[in-house]
Amino acid sequence: MSPSIAQLPPRVLIIGAGLGGLSLAQGLKKNSIPFHIFERDPSAFFRAQGYRIKINYEGAMAVKSVMSEEMWTEFERTCAESKFGETNINALDGGIIASRAGPGTHGGSFVPYLADRTLLRKLLFKGLEEDVSFGKTLTHYETIDGGVVAHFTDGTSEQGILLVGADGFRSPVRKQFLPDHKPIDTNGRCIYGKTPMSEEFMSKYHARAHKWMTLVLDKTPMTQTLDVDETPLTCLLEPVRFVDNEYKSKAPQDYVYWVLISRSDVFGLTTEQLLGLSGQESAELSLKLTEEWDPSIRALFEHQDIKQSSALRISTAKPQIPEWEADSRVTLIGDAVHVMSPCGGVGAVTAMMDAATLAESLRSGGVNKKSVGEYEAAMRIYASKSIQRSYFGGKKMFGHPPFEKCEVLEV
Repeated sequence: MSPSIAQLPPRVLIIGAGLGGLSLAQGLKKNSIPFHIFERDPSAFFRAQGYRIKINYEGAMAVKSVMSEEMWTEFERTCAESKFGETNINALDGGIIASRAGPGTHGGSFVPYLADRTLLRKLLFKGLEEDVSFGKTLTHYETIDGGVVAHFTDGTSEQGILLVGADGFRSPVRKQFLPDHKPIDTNGRCIYGKTPMSEEFMSKYHARAHKWMTLVLDKTPMTQTLDVDETPLTCLLEPVRFVDNEYKSKAPQDYVYWVLISRSDVFGLTTEQLLGLSGQESAELSLKLTEEWDPSIRALFEHQDIKQSSALRISTAKPQIPEWEADSRVTLIGDAVHVMSPCGGVGAVTAMMDAATLAESLRSGGVNKKSVGEYEAAMRIYASKSIQRSYFGGKKMFGHPPFEKCEVLEV
């Protein structure tokens, strides 16, 4: 049972145990700031936690700042091999359109980390076993003198000095705190998948897609653009090969991560139908969409792990994140405040930057309105850039419409 409110020290209440919430918890723990996490899932690894994450310099510095030296060493040692470059392939005949090694960032010395999301989440859970309560779905919160009370569907409530909504795209905290700050529908849809690097698959797979990130491009047949404009179908993929060291036994089998992206018209399903697809049905749809593709690329979908396939709607916040008066009792991080298209590859990184920025602000200034406001002001700047980057990627990959033409989502 939870201890009574009177027995507890002033705590930060973190709603959500995704990468952002866990990173914040590690940052608070490192700085001896009391906290507790409340997660709606019944256990830490109740559902699949995704695939690979590419972590840029800013994201790496954020992750490093919240970790102990031992954790950071394990993070680096559990990351997959990373090569900076890109190849573009014609989907229909497998021909090479473009291919070039990319220079490292920050003077050429930094190559982004390639982390497996499940391994990273397990690492971020280290030492937090007693600081997480599972099966906790927030209904609402209320501010009181000197604090905030979180109420849950099981009838319990918990008190703290600051409530942080790290509870994702459908955030109950965001709905109550900023009810008019709603995400929008880009009209993009995608299927995520993972294909283990078995001998059979690799013997069939395109020889030039083994090296680094690759984009497979399928342009719209001309007469199909007469009614709905350009609707390209694009597959972004990247091999994930784990380094042969003392941590490899903890890693999954090497795999190719991929995401198949287009506008909703191409998928031929209503949003409700698409979001209701099982892993098996998502895999079958990926095969149907790519039936005209070159066999060496189509092998990616024929050998996929159907338990890891899922279909999603691509939603985003607008880049002009509104200003609101900072509240000493409530704030938001990650998708709860700035969900973005995956086409920029910076959504998870931006959430971890939020966590590091908020943890540092609370460390240096204390848990108060000024510290929360300083975090939010910084977040608006870098998160806006991340949303814009994702928009430009989305324009190229699926024809992301201008933000003002996107439909507001009531979630």
